[in-house]
Amino acid sequence: MFPPKRHQGVALITVLLIVAILVGLTTQLLSNHHLVISRHQNSFEHDQALQYALGAEELVRQVLYDDFINTGPGVDHREEPWAMALLPFEIDQMGYLEARVRDLNDCFNVNLLANAEPAKELERLKRLLQLLNLDVALADLIKDWIDDDQQVSGFGAEDNVYLERTPGYRTANAPMGDLSELMLLADISQEAFAQLAPHLCALPTSQNRMNVNTASALALAMLDPNIDEDSASSLVAEHRNYQSTEEFIQVYPDFAAVLDQLQVTSDYFLMHVRVQLGDSRLSLASLFFRDPSTGFVTLLQRDFGKLFQTTLQIQADLQES
Repeated sequence: MFPPKRHQGVALITVLLIVAILVGLTTQLLSNHHLVISRHQNSFEHDQALQYALGAEELVRQVLYDDFINTGPGVDHREEPWAMALLPFEIDQMGYLEARVRDLNDCFNVNLLANAEPAKELERLKRLLQLLNLDVALADLIKDWIDDDQQVSGFGAEDNVYLERTPGYRTANAPMGDLSELMLLADISQEAFAQLAPHLCALPTSQNRMNVNTASALALAMLDPNIDEDSASSLVAEHRNYQSTEEFIQVYPDFAAVLDQLQVTSDYFLMHVRVQLGDSRLSLASLFFRDPSTGFVTLLQRDFGKLFQTTLQIQADLQES
């Protein structure tokens, strides 16, 4: 038998070991508890940010419909409520929301190249590339990506080129669902994509006329080689609220040859919204189609995480174009 003092020493060591184990378990439990709380908080903030974004989406849908009902189907221009950027404003004292709407009747729809006779559209795209000082061969690459055959167009490329890559892949042979597909093209750089993409769109339609009240100078100048870029720039610099294409042609007769490519209304709109709530950040891009006869607004596509341009960047881009 151990002496009494030794018994006391063993008991003390045992108690200390038990206390140490309990402290370790408590620390681990508290750490796990804080982690669970943090996860729940992040999940809550993300869900709340999503609801704010979807709320902004519904607001834009209503604004577009109200614009049609209140002002009629005749005219769309940049001074209307839908075109006003929603500057960042505070939400819940712990975040902000920023949104903007872009009219997509101000850009070249690449899916026009899927038409049976895309010669005119191809020439217009090449002219846009020239105006941007980019390689016109990109137009052939885009056409071959979209068209439904394996016949190489000019300086384009079909499956035989892309299958040699690692990993290999095929051309879509279908209209583009998103402009990000451009980055899959052969011989296109990120710099060329960044320069070209703001002037393009990928819409689910084989027709897309330019809105003379919203289109950029480059978008208008690309329509015909006889249209002077300077006159297009002076047009963009003015306050535009033309009530009809005939009124527009009276002021700018150089555009008479492309009258069938012009209109004063818009049918497709792209909303970008960015929400930050606590540590959660969310970006949403929503594509809308507004029926030109009824004003009914249909959500065609949602894209989470798409790059959001700030209002200042947008204003700078518009001034440059």
